[in-house]
Amino acid sequence: MIQRNRKVFAGAAGAVLLLSGSGLALNAMNPAAADASDAPTGSTHTRNANTLEASWLDLGDDSLVKASDVQGTFVFNQLGTTPNDELFNVFGAALTSMCSKPAVELTDKAEGVANFYVNVGGHIKKNFSIDVSELSEDASQEMLMACSCATGAPFGQAAVLGIPLASIVEMADLEDGVNTITAYGADGFGQPLPLRYALEQNAMLVYQVNGQELTSTADGSSLQLWMPETVARYFTRNITDIELTRQAEEPDVQTVDPCYRNKINLLNYADDCTFAVGDEITFEGVADDLGSPIAAIEFSFDDGRTWTSCTTEGATADKWVNWQFTTAFDQIGDYQMTVRAKTADGLVSPLAATLEFHVS
Repeated sequence: MIQRNRKVFAGAAGAVLLLSGSGLALNAMNPAAADASDAPTGSTHTRNANTLEASWLDLGDDSLVKASDVQGTFVFNQLGTTPNDELFNVFGAALTSMCSKPAVELTDKAEGVANFYVNVGGHIKKNFSIDVSELSEDASQEMLMACSCATGAPFGQAAVLGIPLASIVEMADLEDGVNTITAYGADGFGQPLPLRYALEQNAMLVYQVNGQELTSTADGSSLQLWMPETVARYFTRNITDIELTRQAEEPDVQTVDPCYRNKINLLNYADDCTFAVGDEITFEGVADDLGSPIAAIEFSFDDGRTWTSCTTEGATADKWVNWQFTTAFDQIGDYQMTVRAKTADGLVSPLAATLEFHVS
């Protein structure tokens, strides 16, 4: 029998990752062994006084073919960027943070100007203003960074260019006890952060996203604050002022809602999810967790009775894991694939993703 490869093309479930050509993307992916596993490790975890259980219900749908211990080829990488016209149009929340729309500073039709001045003040011995884009090339950094809201699906990933916040802090003559930093947008929006946390996370003042210089039609700067492994509510836009202050207590840092940790998305769609017996079918998607690296992607084709575990060795927590799993089936019928992720600290996705398809 001649075996054909049928890919269920990427495109649904939120922002789409664009890889630099399918061939390049696959060459860059890391192959990993697929091992059958039904261990429920990490399906229960606690946060403060709350206990959260991640379980997969066997619905007992006899109309679906139950395929156990399905083996296949698994590859992954942490490359890819979300198009700028989609990056800030997934969620509509506070109009000043990244979880918002529209973001005119990233649209091709925006008739704004680039303004990268920021005023630095607070509990420092002398206030100053600086155009961060004019700092030396040695000070600039480019980084591929994921951006995700505290709730909801994976949000986006971009190649950002900017100045480490640490470079600005080093220019300030701090008074004793300064422990808090707040970046304010042009409308006065700001989220205080522990200074220690912002520096440890390598926060950046960004003036270019995916090769596109940021502009703004509003008064004030078009700078943006980006931080790895941090929820998008802190990704302030149109930053005009940075305040370094001394507080009685460091502010708390909001983390991802535990129900939305270890998020996984299927990026598959097709008008007709029908395949022939023996066809190689490629499933693909993304997974991320703000806090712990993704350690494995796991697949079940029998309502969670058995799981095929595919390791993602070397994955880091600051970027998405883009995965592909290819397999074939020799029995005619309707199938359902369930996919979940597992983190390095043992957490299984509280919310799994599913896809139904037919083999004829």
